[in-house]
Amino acid sequence: MRDKTVSSVTVPEPYEALIPYVSQAFGLTPEALASAFRPADPSDLHELLALRRAVVPGMWWDDEAFVRWRYFGRRDPAGRVPYWVFAHDGTVAGACGLEPVTLVVDGDPVPAVRTMDIMVRPDLDGLGLGAFMNLRLFQEFPIGIVTGSNDRSHRMLVRLFRHSADLVVWKTAITSRDLVHERLPMAHLAHVVSAAADSLLALFRRRINPPNGIDVRPISRFDDRVTALSRRCERPGRVLVRRSEDYLNWRFFENPRCDYIVHGAFAGERLVAYVASRFNLAHPNPRREGEIVDWMDEPGHRNDSALPALFASAVAELARREARIVTCAASGAGHHAAARANGFRLRSAQRIPFFARASVSGLHERLTAGGGWFLTRADLDVE
Repeated sequence: MRDKTVSSVTVPEPYEALIPYVSQAFGLTPEALASAFRPADPSDLHELLALRRAVVPGMWWDDEAFVRWRYFGRRDPAGRVPYWVFAHDGTVAGACGLEPVTLVVDGDPVPAVRTMDIMVRPDLDGLGLGAFMNLRLFQEFPIGIVTGSNDRSHRMLVRLFRHSADLVVWKTAITSRDLVHERLPMAHLAHVVSAAADSLLALFRRRINPPNGIDVRPISRFDDRVTALSRRCERPGRVLVRRSEDYLNWRFFENPRCDYIVHGAFAGERLVAYVASRFNLAHPNPRREGEIVDWMDEPGHRNDSALPALFASAVAELARREARIVTCAASGAGHHAAARANGFRLRSAQRIPFFARASVSGLHERLTAGGGWFLTRADLDVE
């Protein structure tokens, strides 16, 4: 595929090729098609919620509260609602959510957006609207990143983005009951075996003390110390989304779909690491799975890391809340030793794909080469 370069910015040709096809499908001129896809306005909320119900039936969450929190309560750097809608015949026929973030590439911050919640009204599937919306957003936002996909979206993502990395899943069992009962049909025998297995699990799930001079304690709200921690983690060879006080408080503590648990490691009053976890029973969770979602560990503490103790605190709290399994998923996040110390095992077959795209060719190559990404499940919008 060839590209046209204008002022050092690469403009993808597929946009021009797709426009006539989508324009004809919707009976619009190319100009009208482009103007129909725009940032949402508060007056679009009712139609947006109707679209989301049509695409995702059986929602377990209060979707209006979620949409107001994730999109209408924030603005992108240009002051717009970070939710774009395709309005056609007086209704919202398609939409794509955005999360503006600061991406730090080898120590240099650049604006980027996560794209998520892309939806097309079911009766309009196959008309190219999803691809059109993505390609239009590429023109507006220089860097786009996406974590996770389903079967339908994956085909589109691999055409429009580059598959840059995979988050891999780690798992540990707090209790063995579900696993044993799946394999042993006799209830009495399964009870005996699971009781013995749980005793072994408790024995091996040992307490891990933090390094000397480090204190682990719960965090109920982030302050500017987490912003300073993120800045210390931003360095050559690494690509990550900047963590900040405002961003993490919004992402974890104000999230209406899920309650999060956060533990911090402190050297005196200096935050040197944190771990965020969750155990959500509001949605169907038959395996009672808890998740370690996000973490950050100051680089200078790598040989005497607080992460094993933080992981242990998170697992202990999830066990206290009666989670039976704990998982985490990440790529390049420096957690392997902490996970192994807490009994996690790698499930290499379980992977979450991560995609990136940039309109500047040199930056695109850096982001899509696959090296240096720091990714956790917090980069995925699942709760």
